[in-house]
Amino acid sequence: MLLFPLIFTAASCGTPKESNPSIEPSNDTSSTSQVEDLGPVDVVLISGQSNAVGCTRCMYLPDTVGMDKYDEYFEGYDSIQIAYDCWTKDWPNGYSNPATFYSQNTSRKNNCVKVALGQGNGQETFGPEIGIADSLHEKYANKLFLIKYACGASNLKDDWLGKKSPMYLRFIDYVKLQMNNLKDKGYKPTIKAFCWMQGEGDSYPGYHSVYLENLRQFVSDVRNDLKELAGNKDMAFIDAGISSYSEWQYYREVNNAKAAFAAESSNNFYIDTIGAGLHTNQEPHGDVDGAHYDSESQVQLGKLFAQAFEPFLSK
Repeated sequence: MLLFPLIFTAASCGTPKESNPSIEPSNDTSSTSQVEDLGPVDVVLISGQSNAVGCTRCMYLPDTVGMDKYDEYFEGYDSIQIAYDCWTKDWPNGYSNPATFYSQNTSRKNNCVKVALGQGNGQETFGPEIGIADSLHEKYANKLFLIKYACGASNLKDDWLGKKSPMYLRFIDYVKLQMNNLKDKGYKPTIKAFCWMQGEGDSYPGYHSVYLENLRQFVSDVRNDLKELAGNKDMAFIDAGISSYSEWQYYREVNNAKAAFAAESSNNFYIDTIGAGLHTNQEPHGDVDGAHYDSESQVQLGKLFAQAFEPFLSK
């Protein structure tokens, strides 16, 4: 049990901007009878722990992707929009006390905004949404929306599993809220895929051995609870492997569980992030944060997600 502080220390990513943690209703007061019919759109969910939240520093992008791409990412993509609610577990009274406080970075008024930098755990960081938008903003302009709800330092076993879990319930409620917001604006949204970047917090004794079983239950619950919003179909589940960072003691076992689950259905997909060359050993310069993807790799993670779920999008 003495290992658990290491889990949360390594998997957390600092203190994001704090805001009201309650989920606010949409402020759109338009009469639904007069809303313009904007037609069908696809929705992709993003969730998991800190590498889904996004703890990657924007400041390194000019060196790793070039100044032109950095400017593009900074300006953002009007044609791909996102609603995001990013959390990080915290222990304000020390690790011996329960993690009862969560700090938060969220899109304004919980509505969709253009994908841009600063949508990670704070205004200076970003997550996989950047690579997704970079890949798809032309082909799926104004036809694809992202909903990101993720929590740094969270694990599947304690935080996401079970319909009574506060994190799970918040996740489902947030997705439903944003789907209703899109409907209120005149869209006909359908969830097509669920991108999951998580597992670092379960790469420890007593956690890794039940990851496959827990993953099956978790994905089944998500699909059942959001089935109507997914067109009464099983949404695609896109699962990214975790890195080989030294703190993730059983990263192989966690990744093997992810690959095994992916093999159980044609609607499940596993991304081998290690095989793809994603790395965590270069940034920040002089004080490397091995728990989180470097800037080039975080962009690539988003592109790998996009490549995996694109076949499930509307043609």
